Amino acid sequence: MADGVFGVEVVTPERSLVAGGATSVVLATSDGDLTVLDGHMALVGDVAPCEVKVEQPDGTPLRLAVHGGFLEVDTSPGAAEGFAEGEGPLPGLSTKVTVLAGIAELAPDIDVPRAERAKEDAAQRVAELSAGRGGASDQAAAAAAPDVALREAEEALGRAELRLSVAAGSHE
Repeated sequence: MADGVFGVEVVTPERSLVAGGATSVVLATSDGDLTVLDGHMALVGDVAPCEVKVEQPDGTPLRLAVHGGFLEVDTSPGAAEGFAEGEGPLPGLSTKVTVLAGIAELAPDIDVPRAERAKEDAAQRVAELSAGRGGASDQAAAAAAPDVALREAEEALGRAELRLSVAAGSHE
């Protein structure tokens, strides 16, 4: 393969969304944004809900909405066998990036009307639950349930907004 090209795979429990060569992978972790290039150091970490950009060897970007998961950057010899071989920071090393996501979608596959409905529903639920937080409760268990529901509604709103953002290409 060409210099600077490494293997990348993005998988969910249902299927492999991306498998092939790349010149860069850009994503977010709980520690901040991360760009992986050929020869990157070995790494295992989390992937925060974000847009993942995979630049293919021909320069074409693949954009995905990834709703959290894990990342492995493998630089062991033969790591990218079957994908793309490249020279890492030391001779004989290759680089392969694997993103394991519970839920991920390629930008063209995002159902925009469905995501818009989900956003409206989640925003309405967040507003309802936020309005109901005014009263103080003496029972911690009773107070925890609305907090959990609010957090879940906020997460649903975030997922819908991420889908719409990736579908619209606003993270360019």
